Amino acid sequence: MGCYFQTVLLLLITVSFSLLTESVKPNRMAMKLIHRESVPHLNSKARVPASLEDHIEHLADISSARFIYLKNSIDKELSNSDFQVNVQQAIKTSLFFVNFSVGQPPVPQFTIMDSGSSLLWIKCLPCKHCSSDHTSPSVFNPALSSTFVECSCNDPFCRYAPNAQCGSSNKCLYEQVYINGAGSKGVLAKEQLTFKTPNGNTVLTQPVAFGCAHENGAQLESEFTGILGLGAKPTSLAVQLGSKFSYCIGDLANKNYGFNQLVLGEDADILGDPTPIETENGVYYMNLEGISVGGKQLDIEPVVFRRRGPRTGVILDSGTIFTWLADIAYRELYNQIKSILDPQLERFWFRDFLCYHGRVSEELIGFPVVTFHFAGGAEMAMEAASMFYPLSESDNVFCMSVKPTTEHGGQYKDFTAIGLMAQQYYNIAYDLKEKNVYLQRIDCVLLDDYSPS
Repeated sequence: MGCYFQTVLLLLITVSFSLLTESVKPNRMAMKLIHRESVPHLNSKARVPASLEDHIEHLADISSARFIYLKNSIDKELSNSDFQVNVQQAIKTSLFFVNFSVGQPPVPQFTIMDSGSSLLWIKCLPCKHCSSDHTSPSVFNPALSSTFVECSCNDPFCRYAPNAQCGSSNKCLYEQVYINGAGSKGVLAKEQLTFKTPNGNTVLTQPVAFGCAHENGAQLESEFTGILGLGAKPTSLAVQLGSKFSYCIGDLANKNYGFNQLVLGEDADILGDPTPIETENGVYYMNLEGISVGGKQLDIEPVVFRRRGPRTGVILDSGTIFTWLADIAYRELYNQIKSILDPQLERFWFRDFLCYHGRVSEELIGFPVVTFHFAGGAEMAMEAASMFYPLSESDNVFCMSVKPTTEHGGQYKDFTAIGLMAQQYYNIAYDLKEKNVYLQRIDCVLLDDYSPS
């Protein structure tokens, strides 16, 4: 009888574990993206704009800081200097964050999702110059994990670690140095990650390379434990967990929209029409061929968007809110939008922003769709709610969510970064083997992880 009960117990444990870990697709790590404004302790520190002008400037400053973060990433690759980017800019401007756990037993992490960098790194003990919460249980202690392994200098990942050096005992050391402050410095290591999927399942990965950061400077705020890089270099988590990843963004204005998600692995959501991508220094570049407003094709030569050297080309960015458009293209779009709205609405004048009195949901009913046309036939169509942002629920003013890259210097006049407002209600999928990005307009609630099975 005892043997019978042992057998039944073992069967129950096996079935329970199967339900926990195998009811999800293999090679699929789906996780919710956490909207910045849904995190109360982050918003409590936010500055409250005092006026309409102050509000416009505040939003522009956030998006400008993100552009500077991207600019620094690109400029770093153009020089022999050892800096990379200012992590404080990433923290202040990022809109989405990811929860997962590291090690065995799993230690929860709260990281910034960043498609503009190629390393996952987290705060580790012993922690020098960490923020005041260095004793927090979320700071990873590798000595307590049964699956932690340091990378040797001979490990293939070591050659791709930022500013890699060979330390004592043949350890692979990395140093990601930041502008305006100390950087992330530590040991390249390998560890298991644990993801909780939107439908409540748990997925464990194989050991992945990551930065175990023992020195992070005082600039990394206590709420964050690191940065999750999704760039194209081998150290990127997206590359290590397969050749595909996707993310879906819904209504940015709704902080409680609960269906934004990131999917890593071979079974990412590859939907819609493909357009070719090129990768350079870990950055994904797309081939934008033109812009139309309604049925009118704007007079923009495709060469304006072509990748033809440093500080040129088009990227999709997961951090910036606005779209930063190449100068010639911006002027064409600005003039077309202005010609449509000026005869109908009263301008709200503030510097060079294109703003109007009224509400997007009322004044822009029937506004023509603005479409970005990519090589291969893929399109990104933006209705009024993706092209214009209201300053707040109470303010009766809205502004265009596109700005010229020349605000950051004439050397960027041919560079374009397509922001999150343009990507609303799109599933963006990267196939790194085929070198394609797929664009599919969809409400994220319709994806497999949320749809009734």
